[in-house]
This record gives sequence, C-alpha cells and structure tokens, in this order.
Amino acid sequence: MTALYHKLPGFLKAVAVSLAAQSKKKKKYGRYFDEYFSFLCSTTADERAEQANRELQVFLNQLRESSTFYYIPSDGDVRKMPILEKLDVVKNAQRILNGNPFMVVKSSGTTGQPLAMPYNERAFQKEYAFWWYLRSYEQIKRGDRIATFAGHQVVHVDDKRPPFWVMNYFENQLIFSSYHFSASNLKHYVKALNSFKPRFIHGYPSSIYLIAHYLLENNIQLDFRPSMVMTASETTLAFQKKAIEQAFQCKNYIWYGNTEYCGHITECPQGRLHAQPYHSHIRVVDHDGRDVAPGQEGTLVATNFTNSVFPLVNYNTKDVVRLSLDQTCACEKGGMLFDTIVGRVEDYIILPDLTRVGRLDHLFKNAKHVRNAQVEQNDIRHVIVRVEKEAGYTQAVEKAILHEARNRLGKEIDIVFEYVSEIPKEQNGKFKFIVQNIDTSQFSTAAQHSVV
Repeated sequence: MTALYHKLPGFLKAVAVSLAAQSKKKKKYGRYFDEYFSFLCSTTADERAEQANRELQVFLNQLRESSTFYYIPSDGDVRKMPILEKLDVVKNAQRILNGNPFMVVKSSGTTGQPLAMPYNERAFQKEYAFWWYLRSYEQIKRGDRIATFAGHQVVHVDDKRPPFWVMNYFENQLIFSSYHFSASNLKHYVKALNSFKPRFIHGYPSSIYLIAHYLLENNIQLDFRPSMVMTASETTLAFQKKAIEQAFQCKNYIWYGNTEYCGHITECPQGRLHAQPYHSHIRVVDHDGRDVAPGQEGTLVATNFTNSVFPLVNYNTKDVVRLSLDQTCACEKGGMLFDTIVGRVEDYIILPDLTRVGRLDHLFKNAKHVRNAQVEQNDIRHVIVRVEKEAGYTQAVEKAILHEARNRLGKEIDIVFEYVSEIPKEQNGKFKFIVQNIDTSQFSTAAQHSVV
C-alpha cells in the first residue's frame, strides 16, 4: 500500500490521507473520549487524583482475580511488586493479554525491542482525551488548523521537489515530512506554513527546531502567530525550546508519553512539568527500585490502570527524570512535578570514572551559526561533537562549545569536532542528540552516578 500511495499525484495523496483519517474518527473520538475529556476539563486536580486512586485499586483487584502473570499484594501496594522490564513483557505477552484488543499499535522499537501494544477502547480514547486536554490550555479545539511535523512518510524520501507535505482535509491538518529538511528546502516549509497559518503546531522538537532556527538565522517573521506549539516523541532540548518560542512567538509545551501509555507528563502554562495522575500511576525509582525523594533523579515506572486488555504494572519506561524539590505550582493542575525529562537511560555520555552526564544541550545554548548538532560516544575516553555549521561560524564558536564541553565532561576525555553538511535522522524520522554506542551493561550500575 505504501508503494502505491507514493505513486499517486498530490491531490490523490490528500484524498487517501483524508479518507484514512475519517475511518479512524470513531475509534479515536467515541463515547469514552467524550466522557474522559469532559471529566478532565470539569474537575479539580484533587478530584482527578482521588478518582485515579479508586480506579487503580479496582484495576488491581480485578487483576488479582484474573491474571496468571501478576501477583498482586493484598493491600494493593505496587511498591511491593517487582519492576516490569520490556523484555519480560515481550516474552510474556500472551500471558499478560486479557481479552480481545480494540486496537493494536506497534512501537518503533528504539530500545531494540519492538512491541505490538494492544489497547481496550477506553484506554485508546482516553489517550486522545489527554491530547485535547493539553491543547485546551490555549483554547485549541477540534477543527482548528493543525500543522504536524512527525515521522509520517507522506512524501517519498527520494523526492527532491516540493510539496514535502500533504493535506488531511478531514481533520484540517497539514502533515509535513520530517525527511526533507535540507537547507535548500526550508524556504518551502516556511512558505507552506505562511499559506496554511495553523493555530496549533506539534511534532518532533528536532524538526520544528530546524524551521525555527531557519527563521531566526534569516531574520524572517511568519505571516501568522500560532497559539501553541507542542513537542513530543523526543527530548525537547533547552536550545530547541528557546528557538521555537522565539521564532513562533508562542509557548512551546512539552508532552511526554509512550506507546505503552505508561506515564504521562505535560508542561503547564507556568512552564512546570506535571505528571498526570489520572492517566497512569507514576513512580520514580533508583537503581534498586526504591522511590526517590524530591530533588533526586530516577527512572520512571508506571501502571496504566485503564488498559485492562494488556495490563502493565510497575512498567520500566527506561526514561530518566528529575523530581522537583518544589512540589507546588501556581497553575494548581496538580500531579508530581519534575525539573527535567532527561530522556532514555542511553541518552548519556559515560566518563572514565563511570559518571553519566546528560543534558548536554547546554553546550550549544550560546552557540551562534550552528544549524544542528549531535554528540556521539564510541569509546569511554572519546567523544565526537558533530556540527552542521552555517556562514558566520568561526573558531571562536568552536572554542566556546569546547569550553562548555570541558566544564561538563572534564579533561580526561578526548573531544573531537566533526563538521557535516547534514546530520542523518533515524528511520522513523526522529533525531538523536546523543548517540551512545558503548555497551553500558559492562559497567556496574551501582558504581555509576549522574550529572545533569
């Protein structure tokens, strides 16, 4: 079907995409969507948290009676249960499965373990209710113009001429390719945005950032101002967020989620990162599986208490977060508060003393004339800083980046600069800021500590 789609002329591609979107409408926006969206918009944070605790206990009680895979403590305390790893889920999928799925979605398998994730109808539509709940922070409504920059292969990767996008008329959505962001093509993306004038922009931060950077470097102002930009699926780096907000002149909200629907973190209008307790039950644990204290870093584990068809309890997302020391926010949206979503466990550079260093986007916070950058490690004493440089990039810029790198990585590791015309993306269209090619399992996790 994909090969046939790419042979279609542009207007028929739009028809195909629009018809596909229409066919999914009832699955995404059925009776449970309306129920959950109304509940999210009409209740307080405390009411949502209380309801989450009630539904979690009902879920665990039902699981205690029906599951041959889980042992549920009599008091329903998930802290007494083991951490569930993705490999265990893949191996025991048939034992975990509980009934007939309403929908099955395959994960991209970024950890090397792709998973076909089954959902019941409630969980699937609840996820979309949370989508629109966050968008409601800026009064975005269904039917508003939406521009999407994600991994959709709407245009063949070998196409050299615009359009690098396709229109989904059914949802008033212009879907852009994330595979054609060459320097010569960015003007076409900007022209399409100015013509479409979306109220809401969402997608990969690495893709949206490239548009933002192009606008800023060329002193271009858009003909419109969106109400909201939402970035998801990758860690939104500090320099990306700053550029996006400056170029689009609106707030860039961060969305964290996953295919397993285990753990959901969103940014509020105050700029704080909140767990959504009514989405799933979240814990942040250390290497020994113990809950960390505010101000500490740990791995996110979660229990989705809605998806009874494929129950995941204490599921290890392998995403690292830092709990905020200040657990109050003026927005009053509730939930556990985080300072940062660092990213996956492998999104670190490992120093010779086994210190793990994350958030290296700070290397480029003041670096001008850098279109894009990446940090790669193939050896514990060697790091490559890969840069797409633009006109105006000088040795002084390199020196400034090196200075920031030395402040974070120390003097015992070699830092080499590599200049390229374009940093390639992964097959799913995502961009990895840190490429970690060291087998970290060879190091004792107990000996490692983190610097963020």
